[in-house]
Formats: sequence, structure tokens, C-alpha cells
Amino acid sequence: MSEIDIQYDEINDALKRMSVEQDAAEVHGTLCGLLCTVNGLTAPFWLDSTLTETPEEDAYTVDALASESRSILTQLFTATEKQLLAEDFTFELFLPNDNSGLYARVEALSNWCQGFLFGLSKGGLTDPDGLPGELPDIVKDIVEISRAESYELDDDKQDEKDFMELVEFVRVAVQLFVDEMKQFQVEQPGDDAGYH
Repeated sequence: MSEIDIQYDEINDALKRMSVEQDAAEVHGTLCGLLCTVNGLTAPFWLDSTLTETPEEDAYTVDALASESRSILTQLFTATEKQLLAEDFTFELFLPNDNSGLYARVEALSNWCQGFLFGLSKGGLTDPDGLPGELPDIVKDIVEISRAESYELDDDKQDEKDFMELVEFVRVAVQLFVDEMKQFQVEQPGDDAGYH
């Protein structure tokens, strides 16, 4: 992910320390979905909704783990928000690097898409078909990509190329979502305003 100096495994470790079951890709997808639908989303609100449980350890250890994990996740929030709002299209999905096996990256992409859809829903999106322009079709495509981990892979060059094309499609789709959804954003999750 450009503009930040955080590794995928660092985010996964921070999430594990806080007993969060989702992986870094899914958490990042959820964050992006929320940023698309919620105007003025703050890192503390996102963290409080993400870090719902705490490890069962002594209070001092929990406080130290929580502080370190929150710091790392806040960096991810800040960099992601900056990328999504930038007009230079630097946004990237937070996925394992190319050294990870193709299956692990496909699974992470699937998780990212599941998280994105959850973030849209949590942000108040109740009727994707009522969205403007191409957004309803994009939501349907992202639903299909969220099922990607069940696809059979040969781990060959064609699968790698197909994977890269899916990542690029999702990356561009999310940027389109950000632009199109500005007029529909709610102030905070839980507002009664839905998308019709």
C-alpha cells in the first residue's frame, strides 16, 4: 500500500493481539466501504467498531497491546482515507504482497470484498439497486469476487494475470464508488438515512 510504511502482517498481528477474527484485507475492505458511505468517519469510531473484544490477559498487557494495535490501525485509517480522497488515483487494496502464494492472495481479495460489502451495509447502504450509474452492477461484481476463494486455481501465469485484473477492477471500482457516493453519504453509521 503506497504512502504508508505498514506491512500486511503487521496489521494482521495487531488484529490478532486484539482478538479480531477478520484479517487485514477484510478489515481494510470494511474501512473502505465505510469511507464510501459515511461523511466524517473518524479513526476512533472505526476502531471502536472494529475492536469489539479484548484479549483475556492482565490489564497492563491489554492496555499495552491495545495502545500499540490502535496506533498501527490508526495509521492504516489515515493512509487509506488520504488515498481514497486523493485525486491522483493512488488508492490500493491492502492485500498480501506478491511473495505470498496466489491462493493466499485470492483468499485475501475475497475477504477484502466481503469487508467492503459489510462496510457499505454498516454505513447505511440498504438498496444497492437504487444507487446511481454503474454502482449497482459494481456491487454485484464485488459480490461475485467475494466468492473468489472458492474458485479452482492452477497457480499458473493465467491465474496470476486474472487475479491482477480482478484487483485492478476492484481498485478502480472503489474509486468510482467514492466519487459517486459523495452526494449520498450519511454523517455516521446508524443514521436513519438510507440509500434509495
